[in-house]
Amino acid sequence: MLSRRANTNPGKRIQHRAASTGFWFIFIALVMASGQPRIATGEKHTGVKMECFAVQIAPRSISVLDGKGQEHTILTDRDYTTLITKGAHVTLWYSKQGGVLHLEDIDLPKESLFLTEDDIRRAVQHILILPTTKDVENSQGIIDAIAEYFRDTAGWSVAPAEQGAKIEKNIKSSESNLDAITPQSSQADQQRLMEAQGNMAAKIAAEARVDAVLEINVEKVKAQVKKGVAKWDDMTELISASKTRALGAVTGLGGNGWVYAATVNLNLWSRNGKLLWNRRRGFAALGYQVGVGFQYRARPLTEVYADQAAVQQWLAITLGRFAPPDKSQPPLRVTRKN
Repeated sequence: MLSRRANTNPGKRIQHRAASTGFWFIFIALVMASGQPRIATGEKHTGVKMECFAVQIAPRSISVLDGKGQEHTILTDRDYTTLITKGAHVTLWYSKQGGVLHLEDIDLPKESLFLTEDDIRRAVQHILILPTTKDVENSQGIIDAIAEYFRDTAGWSVAPAEQGAKIEKNIKSSESNLDAITPQSSQADQQRLMEAQGNMAAKIAAEARVDAVLEINVEKVKAQVKKGVAKWDDMTELISASKTRALGAVTGLGGNGWVYAATVNLNLWSRNGKLLWNRRRGFAALGYQVGVGFQYRARPLTEVYADQAAVQQWLAITLGRFAPPDKSQPPLRVTRKN
């Protein structure tokens, strides 16, 4: 009797179990999707559509060139720095509020996406560093610190920078110089520049027999200053000196609402010339405010390197994604005090 009743409606039982399983599958999928950057899926959009070319990706904004070569900065509510490659062709929708552009949605072709950190760690074991500097004295210290981080923390083998510079010089002497390409006028020029840089990296990687080439560009930029705090390129730093040091005020380091600062721009190219990863982040202000005006005393990078704890913290924040999961990271701190 019991066995006959148990087998009366097996179809209903299977349907109920399948419905329950389907519900949990959909629920889990929605939870997982909620933590991912939103990508267009073909739904209707109310914002303005733009076919463009990504030239800079910051934690809360994307700078793009439109078809007329005009640059636009669009604010985002998510961080796309680890998702979109510099130079990617993307389709996006934006709205304009109070003269500011806000991202509504974005369509990312597969070729526009970076590899994950795990994929990069599996593919890259031996790199060559190719450093360049622009108007920043004593920048070799941060370049050496980055190389040491990749050796000691990421566990990568790092070829001498001198080797890369020599190979690059030999290649440039036999080919057209990248400097001849101006990346300011249009998407086509930007694309040509990216392709030229990728080709150069591929040739250097092949000559040096490495898995990837890491470009490190240290440049001097202007950082905005408000109430003694400098902000630029995903970096915040307190630069108001509590007391004047032996060095007197030096003009030319800053002005009304700004100060010169050092920024590090990093591009990791594969041996095939694909941009695997890009990060631009401020390193240190090059001047301290003295008194209540806009006078600054010089702050050489050698002084910054003396604070090893702060340098290591900057490395962990900037490059920590390449450290194996079992590597412990120091607590994050983005503001340094005098």
